[in-house]
Amino acid sequence: MRILIAVGSQGREPSDLPWEKGDPVLCLGEIENMPGHLAVATKDGKVHWGWHPDNFREPTGDEL
Repeated sequence: MRILIAVGSQGREPSDLPWEKGDPVLCLGEIENMPGHLAVATKDGKVHWGWHPDNFREPTGDEL
């Protein structure tokens, strides 16, 4: 598991996303039967799955 930062999603309106750009998420890892897709948990405890890794980035030192 690791912390990632949400950057948005290509082709989706920001209001369609379960997080705001810049929000931290806990990456639970790649989904075994869906290569290239992640499961992430938001700070409200909800788990979201099926998201592409390019929707997130590694945090900088001051974001942790």
